[in-house]
Amino acid sequence: MTTVSTSNLPVGEPVLTTDVVGTDFGLPLVRPTRTRQGSQVRVVRSRCKAHGGVVVWFTDGTKTPPLHGRTAWVVAAPEPGAHTPARVVA
Repeated sequence: MTTVSTSNLPVGEPVLTTDVVGTDFGLPLVRPTRTRQGSQVRVVRSRCKAHGGVVVWFTDGTKTPPLHGRTAWVVAAPEPGAHTPARVVA
């Protein structure tokens, strides 16, 4: 199980999150999770600094509340037989 901190979370990384735990101005909020059971795989769209921490946005329109930069995310393993996109290092 590979983990990445919020500070080092790259765009395009699939990570495990909770189901929706609330809303913020109508946007669904999720949090990182440490177990596969009951978790969702979401792909990181971007992350930005906000008052109180770092907010991570996902491609499905969900986001996190402000998190500490050292919060750990579990990287989702690719599904068996799924095509793995190439990563571009910037």
